[in-house]
Amino acid sequence: MHEINNSSLFIIFILVLIPIIISYKQKLGIGSEIIVSSIRGFIQLLLLGFFVSSLFSLEKWYVVLGCILLMTVIASLNISRRGDEYRSSFWIGLISIFMSVSVCLTSWILFDIIPFEAQYLLPVAGMFIGTAMVSGSVVFETLKKNIKEMEDLTSIRNESIKLAMIPSIDGLKTVGLVQIPGTMTGMILAGGNPFESVKYQIFILFTLLVVTSLTAILTSYFKLRYKTLQGNKIK
Repeated sequence: MHEINNSSLFIIFILVLIPIIISYKQKLGIGSEIIVSSIRGFIQLLLLGFFVSSLFSLEKWYVVLGCILLMTVIASLNISRRGDEYRSSFWIGLISIFMSVSVCLTSWILFDIIPFEAQYLLPVAGMFIGTAMVSGSVVFETLKKNIKEMEDLTSIRNESIKLAMIPSIDGLKTVGLVQIPGTMTGMILAGGNPFESVKYQIFILFTLLVVTSLTAILTSYFKLRYKTLQGNKIK
């Protein structure tokens, strides 16, 4: 692989200006969010580059699980801003992400897909948590826009779950035809066996679909359940 120089990084920052300018021109209201997210992502990745060796060398199991829990909390804090009530959205997001990621991560360990080591657990858990976070965000955003009155909750729930799952489903339809997934690309570029990389990618894609669906279902269920209880209290 060619080394990415500073000039290339500068060019990609210039390209990021395109969606920002479009947002302001079209009055989408997400220009500031794109700027903040880009700066945060840049800084966070730089910090990860400095500390990744230390993180991957962690040996105590409770420290590794503590890191995963911290990642889950951060993801829950992020998606809680998409909900209509910050505190309840945080706890709903935390429980939903924790449950869906725990099921899938435990399955990977039990079936010996990855060993119980920080070097493998943290990247895989991060991938699952990130996917769950996006799914939860879509559900919260959809519910916030559609819950006006406590009517037809089934349709509202189904719509939020469907919207959250569309990217994963469409991704599976075109994988191998339109795109070569990231993990498979990385393994091939590193000189790995293409068929072995395919096996890992299948596990990853199918697991991410499960994570997405579980998080969407749990988030919508807990959120609507909470709304129903709140409505009964008011009555």
